Amino acid sequence: MGRDNQKRRTRKALVEAAGRLIAEGRRPSVAEVADAADISRRTAYRYFPSAEQLSVEATLEATRQNMELSIESGHADEPVADRVDRLVDALSRMTLENEALLRQMIRFTIDRDTIEPGVPPRPSRRLEYVERTLTPLQEVLPSDELDRLTHALAVVIGIESTIVLRDICGLDSPQILEVQHWAARALLAAAGSGATDSAD
Repeated sequence: MGRDNQKRRTRKALVEAAGRLIAEGRRPSVAEVADAADISRRTAYRYFPSAEQLSVEATLEATRQNMELSIESGHADEPVADRVDRLVDALSRMTLENEALLRQMIRFTIDRDTIEPGVPPRPSRRLEYVERTLTPLQEVLPSDELDRLTHALAVVIGIESTIVLRDICGLDSPQILEVQHWAARALLAAAGSGATDSAD
């Protein structure tokens, strides 16, 4: 787990450095971002082979604060189902506002080589949002069941789900949101009495 956290920190440091340079009005190269983040250029190119990909990631990273504020905007003892509903709404808004960039990110993911063993080809923002949303279940569900619920929720929300529902199923944005809410609630219910009891 420690090495996984280090990999996350490395990727996050590169994206944050790119964001700072872009905010200054620059169009930084991967090498310039690596230098700004105090990370070796070789490592930076493993994570982000092109400046275009790094720029897209930095732009999307700027949505993180609003996402986190949306997730945590409820009261302390609210049902987990309400937190999940807010996550679906917030991620849907973010996806619709950034759909072109997110589709571009998918292209980068498909075309890229493996970074290194154990490092997913994409940043884990969505996974982090789901984990944050399900925090109240950490003391309720066994870790393997919580992991399964986390991974399943990550499948039914976000850009990939939106692409399937729009491009393949022919749904419009309100219909997409309705299906995503239904799927997320169904998964929470399927997690068993531990999840649903904690949401009461």
